[in-house]
Amino acid sequence: MGRHAFENEPEHCLIYRQIRDEDAIPELFGIEERWNMPVVRHRASLGQGIRFEGVGHYILTYHIGGANARRLDLNDGLSIASQGALSLQKPDSSGIFASSGVVDYAHFYFNQGLLCEIADEMEGAEVAEPEDFFALFDAAAASDAAAYVQRAGNPEDPPTSIEMDSRAYLLGLGLLRAVRSRSGHVAGLSRVKPGCAMRPVLDFIEDRISDPLRLTDLARTIDMSPFHFTRVFKTEIGLSPSKYLARRRVERARDLIQESNLPLAEVAFRTGFSSQSHMTNRMKAELGATPGELRKG
Repeated sequence: MGRHAFENEPEHCLIYRQIRDEDAIPELFGIEERWNMPVVRHRASLGQGIRFEGVGHYILTYHIGGANARRLDLNDGLSIASQGALSLQKPDSSGIFASSGVVDYAHFYFNQGLLCEIADEMEGAEVAEPEDFFALFDAAAASDAAAYVQRAGNPEDPPTSIEMDSRAYLLGLGLLRAVRSRSGHVAGLSRVKPGCAMRPVLDFIEDRISDPLRLTDLARTIDMSPFHFTRVFKTEIGLSPSKYLARRRVERARDLIQESNLPLAEVAFRTGFSSQSHMTNRMKAELGATPGELRKG
């Protein structure tokens, strides 16, 4: 399990429940799967000033749409968060927020350790801990945030933990780049060191293909940080870890369908798909044929 994953619902969601006094809180994605960065999508009015107390982790907010919002307690409290804006509360930082209508936004929850690992991969001056900011507009980081929310809430093609861990690292990297750029520093990436053998990782995947594998699980097999591992893996294998895993699951399922009489639901279970319909969708996309069509020859 990833060491950044939350054991339970992040504190901020509990605070949100108390403040809003609502029973119907939107689904929180990634807790059960133990993603590095759980996310929840809210649609709520922030009224004339709602205070959120500080918690023990970062809260990154992506403004999806709806009414504009303001943070009243910062020096730049006149800044307006509209569609595409990113805002951050660091651990133990409280804030007062307001809006004139219903705001559509997503909260990403992550521990300090995740940003520390990403910062270790960045070349140049030491990366300082990000301070609170509000209504930062950065096209690349906003695109990563939008894609994360879209994938998290896709029941037809649910993402793997490896995919979402990779997206968490990309989003964290974009966040640090945006913050450094705003402060006058330009961040770069460290160069990939060639010659790393991926065979132990590939063997690990084959042995545990039905398990809910994490990016940290794969990186640990060759003692790399997850972010560095992702880049090296794609350089050597030609696919990202999540795409490679998805392809191998499809190929293993195809072999089981053609070479055994196992029920299709059992095949899906043995090859790590969340359901038979998920397996069907992936096989149709990858192979151009459904499991039933493959079984018929």
